[in-house]
Amino acid sequence: MSPAAVRICRGIAAEWTRTAGRGFLWTVAVPLAILLPLLVTFGIAAVAERFATIPGQLEVMSVATANSVYWVITSAVSVLTVTAAYAHAAAQRGRTSDLAAFLFPRAWTMALARWIFYGVVAALVTLVLLVLIMTVLPLRFPHVYGAVDIGSPAGIRFLWTVPLYAFIACGIGIAVGSVVRAPAAAVAVVLFWVHLVENSISLLPNGYALQAYAPFLNGVAATGQEMAFLPRFGPTGSLIYFLAVAVTLFLFSVAVRAAAPLRRRRIR
Repeated sequence: MSPAAVRICRGIAAEWTRTAGRGFLWTVAVPLAILLPLLVTFGIAAVAERFATIPGQLEVMSVATANSVYWVITSAVSVLTVTAAYAHAAAQRGRTSDLAAFLFPRAWTMALARWIFYGVVAALVTLVLLVLIMTVLPLRFPHVYGAVDIGSPAGIRFLWTVPLYAFIACGIGIAVGSVVRAPAAAVAVVLFWVHLVENSISLLPNGYALQAYAPFLNGVAATGQEMAFLPRFGPTGSLIYFLAVAVTLFLFSVAVRAAAPLRRRRIR
């Protein structure tokens, strides 16, 4: 194993140790990422199923597989992405940053280790949610969600694209946390970009043309989720584009962090 790989493995182990126990990741972030999409998905499903079984009420249309895991893609991934941004920004402040600089002199090592660590956590959480939701929905709510099939092409695509989307999104969170070193500000930047900028950019002149390059919307479209947004690069191309944006932002953040000590030396 190369020295770089050894350092990255040590960084992953260090992050596992740092977050073990009753830390924010396992007591708040992961439970929230699991419970929020479950509560919303099954809450909506219960209400829709109730209306569908009342005679004489408005007709409730059945839901296809491609629309069954929307809240996993949006809420669970958002929670874990901002968690990665917050963790990386917080680790660069105070005594923690001094210890990290001593143990990992190359800034990119710990940044990449955290991307892998939080990305794997996000991928596993979303995979469990996908299997649970697409299995339970057609069994418990057959009138509305009877067409949901985890073994369909849409279901199978969800099983690999959504965890991959979550993993890549955490890389963007790490990049933001590396540049915006205030934890709360890093969280705000991620949420502002994902939920406001990308969804409202279409209101600008030539907004739809600009929106075609929105990274997170491309990532969501790549999963197979039905949406009004039309990806410019096709489903798989959009996933590659999202990965390219994440890698570019990550490399940029590493370069910014590496240049910071040099600027301080010149000022002195």
